[in-house]
Amino acid sequence: MANFSEPSSSLSYTSSSHLSNGSISHNISNSSGAEAGTSLEVISLNKLSSNLEQLLIDSTCDYSDADIVVEGTAIGVHRCILGARSKFFHELFRREKGSSEKEGKPKYCLSDLLTCGKVGYEAFLIFLSYLYTGKLKPSPMEVSTCVDNVCAHDACRPAINFAVELMYASSIFQVPELVSLFQVSLFYCTVMHNFLFTMYDVCILDVV
Repeated sequence: MANFSEPSSSLSYTSSSHLSNGSISHNISNSSGAEAGTSLEVISLNKLSSNLEQLLIDSTCDYSDADIVVEGTAIGVHRCILGARSKFFHELFRREKGSSEKEGKPKYCLSDLLTCGKVGYEAFLIFLSYLYTGKLKPSPMEVSTCVDNVCAHDACRPAINFAVELMYASSIFQVPELVSLFQVSLFYCTVMHNFLFTMYDVCILDVV
C-alpha cells in the first residue's frame, strides 16, 4: 500500500535555485501563503464545529444512536462523537458493544453514570456542546446569576455552583482540558469572592 503524507498548510520550495537574488520576496510570499493557509484552516474548523453542533441542537438532523436522560428529558447523542472525545464514554460504549444493538437504541440515565453529586440539564447541555464543537458556551443567565442587579455574576454563589457542576461533569467523563479550565475559573472566583468580602469589611469599618 502506498504511503500518503499529510499535505502541508504552508508553501515550501523544493529547489535551492529558487533562493537566488529574490529571497526576500520569496520569504514574504511564504509568509503570506502560511497566513492564508492558517486562515483557511480556522474557517474550516469553525465550519466543522458549527456542523457538528447542528447534530446536537437541530431536530431535523436527528441521527443520534443513543439517549442520555437528564432530569427526565432525553437528549439524543452520537456514540462515535462521545467515544472519541471522552475516555469514560469510550470505555462505556466499548463494554456494551454488541449487546446494545440487539436491544435497539440504548438509553442512559445521567444520574446512574455519576458516582456522586449532581449535574443539571443546563450544565450537561453545555458540557455536551463542548464535546461536539470544542467551544465552551457562556453559562445561561437563568441558572448562573443571583438576584443582585449590580452583581457581575462571575463570583456569586449561582455562578460558582454552575461552574462546579461543569467541572464535576468534566472530571467524571474524563475531559482533562475542561477540568483545568474550570479549576482556573473557580480559583479566580474564589479570589474575587475574598476580595469583595475584604472590601466590604473595610467599608463597614470606615462607616463605624
